[in-house]
Amino acid sequence: MLQTRIITALVLLIVFGADLFLASVHVFALILGFIVAAAAWEWSRLCQVRDEHQQTAFAAFVGLLALILLYIPYDQSFMRWMLLAGFVYWLSIPIVFYMMPKLQPFSAVQIGSLLLGIFMMLITAVAIQYLRTYAPSASSYLLLYALCIVWIMDIGAFFSGRRFGRNKLAPLISPGKTWEGVYGGVALTLVFMLLVVLFADFAGGNVFKLFVATVLAAGASVVGDLAESRIKRAADMKDSSSMLPGHGGVLDRIDGVLAAMPVFAFVWVWF
Repeated sequence: MLQTRIITALVLLIVFGADLFLASVHVFALILGFIVAAAAWEWSRLCQVRDEHQQTAFAAFVGLLALILLYIPYDQSFMRWMLLAGFVYWLSIPIVFYMMPKLQPFSAVQIGSLLLGIFMMLITAVAIQYLRTYAPSASSYLLLYALCIVWIMDIGAFFSGRRFGRNKLAPLISPGKTWEGVYGGVALTLVFMLLVVLFADFAGGNVFKLFVATVLAAGASVVGDLAESRIKRAADMKDSSSMLPGHGGVLDRIDGVLAAMPVFAFVWVWF
């Protein structure tokens, strides 16, 4: 299992690096559309769409919508309001957790959840393309930084939680997560941000904006992780799929990204 996990991670890292730094805008959008389609297929399964043809149709539909959004002429005003919608949505999710931390087990297709999945994935795809290509100081390095927030937050939370974890963050959603893990993740993320400020060109003149975007995106990544855990519990599924050997599904790898990218991009364009 460990060997499979390592091999899969290395393959994903190579493919991701090539796509991030070498692909043209249109090729990057095309690959992003395929990732969205794969995530949508998994999301349909979590929402209790059991027919394989319907799962495939949903994935193709959402992937096509993503491509349309990624290929239409860029509009600054449209981007600002779309990212605002994503930010408000993820800002509201902790309130939903507080009011209804546990979903009832799903016994039928969840139409509302399907629509929310479309909304989440499309805004994330647009935010990713925006950070790489259209945002102020946009570059592959800016996008990589935003993605690293999610990964470093996850690593810091894991080790800090194991060592110091006492107080449960959301026991009815994900019993293993603790507040101490969150604090450790944020601390490690801020150390990473300080290093980037010293050496990265895009950080110059944007330190305050980078700080706000980093902290909010780090917090959002935890919310995104909890949101997927919550719906997986209702669907009685441990992983979103077995698409990635040793790693579960695409959604299992990008749950934090779904929340963090729109939040980071919102701060970057609105501040």
